[in-house]
Amino acid sequence: KRNHPDMVVLKMKKYLNDPDIPSVVMDAALDALEENSNCQSLYIQNFNKAMHNDQMMHLLGILQSPKCKIWCLNIGETYEVSTRVWTKFARGLKKTKVTHMYASEHTISTELKEKFRNVIRRNRKKHDMHINPNNLDVIIKCTHCWWNPINAKVLRPYIRDHGYEHILMDKELLGVKGTTEGRYNADAI
Repeated sequence: KRNHPDMVVLKMKKYLNDPDIPSVVMDAALDALEENSNCQSLYIQNFNKAMHNDQMMHLLGILQSPKCKIWCLNIGETYEVSTRVWTKFARGLKKTKVTHMYASEHTISTELKEKFRNVIRRNRKKHDMHINPNNLDVIIKCTHCWWNPINAKVLRPYIRDHGYEHILMDKELLGVKGTTEGRYNADAI
């Protein structure tokens, strides 16, 4: 709820460490997130029993709020959401700041994935939080997306100057497909 520094990159599993939590717990977490204004990156994946249509629409409402600063979203492994709601979510992302994202390919169609990717690419014109060198400490923690922001060419000199080049070579840390053997370490970075 509070704008604690730990909330800037919020890995929900750190606070809700049971993937089988009921939806009512996720509802409370989303209610608290509504009041947050410093979170830039949200990892809310692997909550199969907690993330349903209502929770996805609630999350979309949060993302569309003018005070919301979330530009990086990992919503992977979310199996209990209908195609209709995934489609609404993709359309609704146009009214958010989300520029980098991941949703599991086996939960959405190829066409819907392309729609997501097109929307988030267009959103990159809305702000520079994903390429601003003054935000590099957040950017380096935004991994496991279809396109990781640390890969932006404009950031290369700053990555080198700050000693973060090793991250560019760590395929598992970046979440490159096929490197984690189906395992995801949410606390890797």
